[in-house]
This record gives sequence, structure tokens and C-alpha cells, in this order.
Amino acid sequence: MEFNLKFLTLFLFVTAILAGIIFLLKRPWKSRKRKPDLSGPANDLETAIFLAAANPFQLTDVYSLLIRSRLFVMGSISPDRKIALKHWKVDEKPLIPAFTSVERLREAITHEEHYIEIDTVTFLKSIPGDSDVVLNPNSRFALELKHGEIVKVLEETNHQY
Repeated sequence: MEFNLKFLTLFLFVTAILAGIIFLLKRPWKSRKRKPDLSGPANDLETAIFLAAANPFQLTDVYSLLIRSRLFVMGSISPDRKIALKHWKVDEKPLIPAFTSVERLREAITHEEHYIEIDTVTFLKSIPGDSDVVLNPNSRFALELKHGEIVKVLEETNHQY
């Protein structure tokens, strides 16, 4: 019995020392990147999205600003200029995240990602036909664009140009 108590005490002591060493080596307060406090809108489009959340009649303003904007999307461009977009699967359907500012992108990612800046019309024309898009996912400035809305936005651009 005395042997087991000494062994248990020694085991706990060594474990505590090892845990302390590992904690100091990792220095979690240094390695963890702090996300900047980017609580306000970064541009007019984000302001319009925020206002449209309370008043859906303002979505036409959002669409108008959207087609004149540039977006940041996770993905890459191949040497032959083909765009490869990163997407998520939600209910077995592709959902493509896009961001209206670098600030919103940085808030959303948890590790380093490749991303490209692209004009909205080119982006919307490059996505697969059955995909939906979510602008600024997990943000106060989020907006989901279903396939039908994407078609509507693209038709709007045909009338403007």
C-alpha cells in the first residue's frame, strides 16, 4: 500500500512537471494569432448588407453595389487562368464562401488559406450552376445568395453593361 502511494505521488509530480514544461514550450499566448477587432463595416457593400438584414427591400441596393465590387474568395488560379474555388458542402449541396473585404476573410479563416481577389461578375459566372454563395460567412455582414438570386444578379449586369 505504501509503495502504491509513493508511486502515485511520484507519477503525479512528474506529470505536473512535464505539463508545465510543455505549457512553457508552446507559449500559447505567443503562438495564438489574435484576430483584429473588426466589428464595423469595411466598405459600403457591408453597410448595405447589414441594413438589408433589417429591411429586405434594400436588397436591390446590395445587388447594385455587389456587381460593382471585388470579392475575396478562397481558391487559386492555374497557369492556364482557370479558377479553382474552395467550397463547403451543406446538405450535400456545394456552398461557396466569398468575402467583401480582407477583414471579413481574416475573421473567418482559422489557418492560412490561398485566396484571390476577383470582380463579382467574373466570380458569379465561374461558379457551378447548382452552387449557392454565402458572403461573409459567420459574420454580422453575411448574405446567402441562392442559385436563383445569382442568376438575377447576373441578369442585372447584362442590363447595366
